[in-house]
Amino acid sequence: MATPLLLTRRLAAPAPTRDASPLPDHHYDPLVGANVVADGRLLVKAVDPATVANYTSTQDQGGVRRKDDPK
Repeated sequence: MATPLLLTRRLAAPAPTRDASPLPDHHYDPLVGANVVADGRLLVKAVDPATVANYTSTQDQGGVRRKDDPK
């Protein structure tokens, strides 16, 4: 992960976080509508929360928009 830009020198640099581990083997289950691991648990429940946060922080948080949605 990149080091955050600190705009002031009065703050201490944040402690480095541990690297997130890679995702376990998983597949998309159309009946569940989500990614699941081999034992049937949801992928987001089967991995460390830091791993989920690392992968989801790179996604656009805007969600799906239709043409008629107000901006």
